Amino acid sequence: MRISFYGGADEVTGSRHFLEADGACILMDCGLFQGHRRQAIDKNRQFPFRAKDLSAVLLSHAHIDHSGTLPLLAKTGFSGAIYSTGATQDLCNIMLMDSAHLQQEDAKFFNKIHQRAGDTERIEPLYTQEDAGRCLELFAPQDYEKPVIVSDNVRAHFLNAGHVLGSAMIMVEASAGRSAAPRRLLFSGDLGRRKTILMNPPKPPKNIDYLLIESTYGGRVHDPLEKTEEILAAIVRRAADENGKVLIPSFALERTQEVVFILEKLRREKRIPEMPLYVDSPMAVDITRVFQKHLDHFTIDPEFKDYINDMDDPFGFKTVHYVRSVEESQRLNDLEEPAIIISASGMCEGGRILHHLRNHMGKETTTILLVGYQAHGTLGRRLMEGATKVKIFGLEHDRWARIVTLHTLSSHADKNDLIDFIERLEPRPRRIFLVHGDPEDRLSLAGHLKTAGIGNVEVPKFGDTFELD
Repeated sequence: MRISFYGGADEVTGSRHFLEADGACILMDCGLFQGHRRQAIDKNRQFPFRAKDLSAVLLSHAHIDHSGTLPLLAKTGFSGAIYSTGATQDLCNIMLMDSAHLQQEDAKFFNKIHQRAGDTERIEPLYTQEDAGRCLELFAPQDYEKPVIVSDNVRAHFLNAGHVLGSAMIMVEASAGRSAAPRRLLFSGDLGRRKTILMNPPKPPKNIDYLLIESTYGGRVHDPLEKTEEILAAIVRRAADENGKVLIPSFALERTQEVVFILEKLRREKRIPEMPLYVDSPMAVDITRVFQKHLDHFTIDPEFKDYINDMDDPFGFKTVHYVRSVEESQRLNDLEEPAIIISASGMCEGGRILHHLRNHMGKETTTILLVGYQAHGTLGRRLMEGATKVKIFGLEHDRWARIVTLHTLSSHADKNDLIDFIERLEPRPRRIFLVHGDPEDRLSLAGHLKTAGIGNVEVPKFGDTFELD
């Protein structure tokens, strides 16, 4: 076995791990790099392997930083199967088409405003909706814990990762022949926390030889979930008092549903005033419906199921408005009353949230609430770090809005969750590879693991290859 790292190494986005085992070439995840526009475009367009040589793709979950360049992979020659859970396939049917649409629309808008400004710079979308449609025909949905036959001596299993709906850890078993003992590699994908709002936590499997584990928050500990409600309530009450807006850049999958659910709970308990809530993301609307379709899934947290049994709509909100059309989205710019606007993307790198930021971030009565991880180089990260001037669609804007970062809602395991997961693996893996983390978080986690007596930890960089004997 041999593993090569072509994304998600020394960075959080663009997850791509290339596994060679018994003649099979397997790509685990094929994610979109997110960051500075030009750098991201260059990295996304390049695959350090030939797409047509891949035996299969194993997809951990639907988030775009894990799935977002699958249409480009298919466009450049891949014609094999893309294996995922059924819920992930349902979500990718929405998210990859939306990603293509956003890229086409963002490129069109970027080119239009630069042409108006007399600038000759132009960009092209990575792929089109037609490309995404062809890619989606390659999906082969699988049940959790059932074997996926990749080749005669290579099989895989999807195990609950507890991160988002449909998310999976990927366990690959490979042997050199019928008599050889198989080697087992586990890729965590994005790993959920020990306690979340919507999902069941992951359970460490036994007898893992090699572990690839994410380290997004490898150097940090999350605030307790209990803080979420009081922080959200205070922000909404302040917006009501100031006749202001609350802008929430949010991942359409999981985070939007969590925020809507919490706001509904706060409203029912009369801890916040009645205020219109706009979910301005057609993709988030569609994903909410997929989530409702899978509410009986065993990965859904039982406490959440018990709570929603008393509700007509688990993501309903008396004053919620699900926005689809561009015209209705544009009308939000003229709202005079206080309001909450949830819109994608979560890192402010595309989508309708950019238009709301352009129109409202220059007002002191606006609060920009960041509820997810913000990767280096993204607009969300610059806002989180306090930038007072930022570029949107290449044009500079002043930021007078308040910035609030909510660290309680992350669906990623934190440092303590990750160490606990590794310590519960029996026996300990021969080697551990820390992926999907910024350099400081990966190095911090490696140091904590060493202190805990856990050795053979690797911190791979982009392009590194390791033989797994």
